[in-house]
Amino acid sequence: MTRIKALRKRDLHEMGWKALVAELGATNATRFVLELRDGERDYSKLRGPLFAEKSLDELYAEIRAVRRPRAGRR
Repeated sequence: MTRIKALRKRDLHEMGWKALVAELGATNATRFVLELRDGERDYSKLRGPLFAEKSLDELYAEIRAVRRPRAGRR
């Protein structure tokens, strides 16, 4: 039987976030985490750790990828 090494809290959070973003995208991963946080919905505190490793170009590309085009928009 293979033993799995316990991760440090920080590593667990980082790996978990990356897995959520890979599956759900940043927007839906954020929504999911907020749903779990039972009333702790202070986005100003949450956004730093969530997006710290992403450039503005990466964030913009993710937003564009999930954004639905509106009627009359190019």
